Amino acid sequence: MRLPRVVISAVVWLLAIEALPVPAAWGVLTVIVVGTVAGVVAEPVIVRLVWWARHTSTPLAVPGDPGVRVWATGRQAAGIGQAGRRDLIVPAAWIGRTDLPALLARARQRQLVSAGRFDVAYQWFTWPWQVLGSFVNGFAHCASGLPLIGFAWRMRMAVAGIALWQTVVAGQHSATVGIVVVIGLTYLLPWTRASHERLVTQALADLERSSATRAAPETRRPVVLPVRPTATHAGRRSCTSVRRRGPEPCGQWRSHTRLVTCTGEGIRGRAAQDPRTTGRKGSRS
Repeated sequence: MRLPRVVISAVVWLLAIEALPVPAAWGVLTVIVVGTVAGVVAEPVIVRLVWWARHTSTPLAVPGDPGVRVWATGRQAAGIGQAGRRDLIVPAAWIGRTDLPALLARARQRQLVSAGRFDVAYQWFTWPWQVLGSFVNGFAHCASGLPLIGFAWRMRMAVAGIALWQTVVAGQHSATVGIVVVIGLTYLLPWTRASHERLVTQALADLERSSATRAAPETRRPVVLPVRPTATHAGRRSCTSVRRRGPEPCGQWRSHTRLVTCTGEGIRGRAAQDPRTTGRKGSRS
């Protein structure tokens, strides 16, 4: 997601180094390399330089995560910024708000799902792109009110096609490559930003869902005891609702000393006379 901005910043750094005299070029190269390495091994130093951050007069901490460093900045910001994996940047005007702990906890959750190991180094290396992007965004915002500029921006693919045809006919291959790169970036940069925001939003939703699941009380499931079949003894069989075939009725004698009925009750001795069984073959009279 950040590769296009890294490439743009590298090109800008190379152009600046090429345009400067040799001593100044070596100085700029040293600043780039040292700052990038310090963004990995000494994050607080780069955080203070890039974000103009300072320690707050009132100690601030993220609820439940005391290892996070909270800084204050005088720069105008729309919300709490994040720097790397362990630093949060709070606007100085927000200090003293009653909902600041909740905002810090929310910013920490976003930092956990979106921050990487080299975020501070990335911020330092892409400093030219940040300045250039701020300038371009400000200019585009001012020029968007003009009807011709807005129409040309919406029709930039057609305009780029005409420019490409003219450069190809004129044999200006470097201009052709430059137009392709610039027009491609106008589509690629918004797509990467939107994709990154979508992934972060989805990760935050999954994190909240899992937290709610863990916090919900566990409901006990009813214990279902296994149903054991009724044991059958010698001399009788259990009666079922299945219709039996053949002449064998329910309650047939199984032994010479015990009478089995449909209820499984044994009657010793002589069986009771029943008009339904009187004269039936196999019954004792």
